[in-house]
Amino acid sequence: MNTITVAVPAYSRPDELGQLIDSVLSADVLPDELLICEDKSPRRAEIRAVIESMRPRFAAGACALTYIENEENLGYDGNIRKIITSSASDYVLILGDDDVLFKEAIPKIRAFVQQHPQANFISRTFSRFAEQPQNIINTTWIRTSDCVIKRDDADPNIIFRLCGFVGGLVINRRWASQLATEEYDGYLYYQFYLACLAYLGDGIGYISAAIVGGRAGNPPLFGSADSEKDTHIPGSYRPKGRAKMWQGLLAIAADIDKAHGSNIYPYIRNELAGRQAYHIFEMMPAQGRAATLDLFHELRRLKLTHKAMPWLLTSYILVFGPYARIGFALSRRLQFAIEQHAGLKL
Repeated sequence: MNTITVAVPAYSRPDELGQLIDSVLSADVLPDELLICEDKSPRRAEIRAVIESMRPRFAAGACALTYIENEENLGYDGNIRKIITSSASDYVLILGDDDVLFKEAIPKIRAFVQQHPQANFISRTFSRFAEQPQNIINTTWIRTSDCVIKRDDADPNIIFRLCGFVGGLVINRRWASQLATEEYDGYLYYQFYLACLAYLGDGIGYISAAIVGGRAGNPPLFGSADSEKDTHIPGSYRPKGRAKMWQGLLAIAADIDKAHGSNIYPYIRNELAGRQAYHIFEMMPAQGRAATLDLFHELRRLKLTHKAMPWLLTSYILVFGPYARIGFALSRRLQFAIEQHAGLKL
């Protein structure tokens, strides 16, 4: 039977981490290992205290607890790479340190990898929750049944949709360890690099059931590692930081196209300038008109304003200012209602 590690890159969220550990221990079937890599955060002592207080609950031995404190701050990409290579299992299920594991996750993953052993990178349906896991806001899905998505039956723009949110991604440890690289550290999308290679290979697996929950509303904490501090500011997504993340996606796509003779870059460029532009602009009313213009100029610098979406949303926020958030919220409610009741993916 394939073994599974729940692997958590931890940074300055001791309270949420405690809730995550609770969710793992409350699962119907426990994973073989819970691995936590703390990335030299200011709250390391608190995180250590949380883990040590919960260690006795692992004494039965059904799930091993491994806790690593990084000697240096590796940053997001470096710590994702660290948890993969440090795992003791065949497959690594990544959870952000403020995510939770759903009760039936492990059996669903085991069933999937048994049926699709060729899938080295597996995406999944996930839910967003507010404060407590039972307060589900919405569920995000790509397919309505388990499958393997291959380059012959889906355009490359689907790659980012499958891996943009890292919580719940399942990765073959040996496969990913052989592909490890520091080339894209600081771009905050190491999983996109792996997902592209999986797409070009045996495909990206997809588990249609929601197996994890992602916490809504927590600010990002990127910006402490050497590879991040010049651009990212802990606590928010600023225009320059967001632009660097998208620059990374384009760089990864271009490099993989060059190495493999593929054609991922133009699809990802169109995805970012279209569908994904909505996701980042809906965060901007709270940051104001000046920041919105900064974001538009950053996208223009990256040649990502060739679609109508950045122009329309920039204009909308400039006209309505902070009240633009109302329109975004209503649009999301309509989208989720249609997807839930009509089964139509928008």
